Amino acid sequence: MNILDVLAIISVFLIVAYIGWAATKKTKTSDDFLMANRSLGKIQAGFSMAATDIGGNAVVGATAYAYARGLGGAWYNWGAVIPMFLLAFVLAKQLRRMPVLSVPDLLGKRYSDECRLISVIAQLLAIGASLGIQFVIAASTISTISGMNYNLALIITVVIVVGYTIGGGLLAVVNTDVFQFVIICVSVILVIPFGLSRIGGFDILMQKIPSGYMNIGSQGFLVPMSLGLLYMFDYATNQHILQRVFSAKDSSTARFAFTFSSIMYIVFGLVIAFIGVLAYALYPNLEDPQIAYSMIIKEVLPNGVAGIALGGLFAAAMSTADSKIIAASQLFINDIYKPYFCKDKEIGDNRMLNISRIITLIICVLGIGFCLISDSIIQMMYVGGLFYGTAVFIPMIMGIYWKRGTTLATIISMLATMCVGLYSEYFMAGKLEGFLGMPSNLLAIIVSLVLFVVISLATEPPTEEQLAILEEGKSSTI
Repeated sequence: MNILDVLAIISVFLIVAYIGWAATKKTKTSDDFLMANRSLGKIQAGFSMAATDIGGNAVVGATAYAYARGLGGAWYNWGAVIPMFLLAFVLAKQLRRMPVLSVPDLLGKRYSDECRLISVIAQLLAIGASLGIQFVIAASTISTISGMNYNLALIITVVIVVGYTIGGGLLAVVNTDVFQFVIICVSVILVIPFGLSRIGGFDILMQKIPSGYMNIGSQGFLVPMSLGLLYMFDYATNQHILQRVFSAKDSSTARFAFTFSSIMYIVFGLVIAFIGVLAYALYPNLEDPQIAYSMIIKEVLPNGVAGIALGGLFAAAMSTADSKIIAASQLFINDIYKPYFCKDKEIGDNRMLNISRIITLIICVLGIGFCLISDSIIQMMYVGGLFYGTAVFIPMIMGIYWKRGTTLATIISMLATMCVGLYSEYFMAGKLEGFLGMPSNLLAIIVSLVLFVVISLATEPPTEEQLAILEEGKSSTI
């Protein structure tokens, strides 16, 4: 690596470290650490949600996807647009007004503590899987470009992310995300002119790619729908996204965060897909498309600019990883430690802070473990979603909008959906004909809906106590 590239990367890390340190000085209580005192403004919530979701997999994974499929690979990211818009107007306001801090918290108050426990354990496993994605991306990129040993690169990645997250909590995560979002946008935009210049212009590009490679609709209907469902389940249920909603200063800010992110995805999805097309034209015989983005950084971008692009990729991975780490701490404290270990005890803030910081380390170890299970970014993302999002989506949405939903229906549908989804992903989806061969998340959500409705109607209606949370949400003026 050139000295200019090294300086650019170090500059990104130093700025991130400074922002994290500044946030640490403002983090005085466990509420500051876990929820940023529920005071996030629109810029913080919007930029942070966008940076969190446009993580390393949205750059590296989407580039690889477009490399193999052409410009239609934009649906890898475009699948997020409609879910973001829908959730902005269907879910954000309701969740912010309810007296809850997470989806497991909502399920616990709407149904039972058993529902809370099942959902929080599943979500922690899902966070571990998806956190592994970010570690893989950052470490493999460092290793590919610099020649550093992969395991050493993995350790460096984990140490950097955990360092500033442990200190400043959610406020550090959000404030660093704002900066990281700017770096991400600048870095991906810089790739296009240099890539086109290396190829010889747009006309030469068209000569180097297969016929139909620029067809936006090349993926048909089923693939975009499946991706859209995956994102819908993820955004509606996962703490690393919804923490911006729960921590926003009001429901208007929560809605803005989703809306802003969806608009960013429209542009970002097309830009990244075009980079995938550029990569194919430049390197048509890559055995592993997941190194396509790294190859462009390494061989196409000039000194200094390559450092900015690499810093942007690190920023993308860090902005998602730090959110997942703090989300895991939120979930453990709010949905396991407080309700099960200190239900009738007064716990001091210092102890809460220390426990939260210990949890960040444990989750990182879990994330590294998932790195060793699967080297496919898309596969890991699907597994993470099937662990949790698909299983919880129906009980959560129906619990808010349908008063007839019951505890037993929630428990059975969640457990059955996780089992069906995971079995389908590995043994049925794309391997069998007809209904059973459909995408695993689509089959799982159908199973979830049918089980939830049928069992709810066959069991006793929920009590007034279980429905009280819905009335509290309606009466809130936040």
